[in-house]
Amino acid sequence: MRSLVARLAVLGAFAVAVSACGGGNGTSLPFAGPPNNAGGNSGSLQSGSNGIALVRFIQGSPDASPASGEAVDVCVDNLPYGVTAPAVAYGKQAAVAYAIPGGIGHTIAVYPSLGGASVGAECPTAPGPYVGTSAIKVTTISPAVSTRQTIVLGGTVAGKTLGLYVYAEPTFPIAPGGPETISHNAAPTFSAARAVGVGTCSTTVTPCVTAAVLAGAGNIGPPRGSSTTTVFGNTPVVSALSGVPAGFYDGIGVKSGTPVPITSIAASAVAGQPFVVQLYAIDGPAGGLNLVGYVESTLGYGF
Repeated sequence: MRSLVARLAVLGAFAVAVSACGGGNGTSLPFAGPPNNAGGNSGSLQSGSNGIALVRFIQGSPDASPASGEAVDVCVDNLPYGVTAPAVAYGKQAAVAYAIPGGIGHTIAVYPSLGGASVGAECPTAPGPYVGTSAIKVTTISPAVSTRQTIVLGGTVAGKTLGLYVYAEPTFPIAPGGPETISHNAAPTFSAARAVGVGTCSTTVTPCVTAAVLAGAGNIGPPRGSSTTTVFGNTPVVSALSGVPAGFYDGIGVKSGTPVPITSIAASAVAGQPFVVQLYAIDGPAGGLNLVGYVESTLGYGF
């Protein structure tokens, strides 16, 4: 455990960001939170678990929580995500990946945010109602040891696609040999009638001037949501890059040619580590499309 904390301190020195031109933005740090999130004390043995897994959360629904400005509170088992994590706003990712025991089940419950000092007050009673307020969505994940998942509250109430969408992610035990993107379709309402495509930008204005479609990411089909008891793991598309572009866009997918851009974000990277960016197409208001991106810390980010 001490070696993990030491490694986090080193990785915290890396500053990476994706700045928004239209959609979301974020900074990716490796881990946060205690290793035992099912009621145990730090350093204690959890039955069935031989090591940690990592989970990340993104709020990708534009109408899931209108009373709280679309911000949500996230509970992992009976603790707030990240223990002291703030509410997660629409189009944003929770700041860090959260460490939980791998190999055993964990309940993810998402509520309309209570805001302020009350964020996470629902968690001791999760996944049940809190003062009459029910969870927006609930699922139970059982990640294997030394794996990582991203959970997106995606879709829309209006489109009847609101749900928790789960994605398997790489852990980078060995840093990638070159720059790459990891593209996800987390926009089930938008992609009910059309696919989503992702590409690179040669400018940082919105809408950007398209440079190229990302290999394999020009026509990504709709994601599949998870139920309360059953998780479906969606597979992202990994595309190699020749270098770091000005930015990225998502839009209407096509089987050949260039996707029609809708939302774009600018990209920035820091020297000294391979550039890997996670791109999430999410549903926008009024049937639109948005984009959340964050750059990974890839050096030392393994198990």
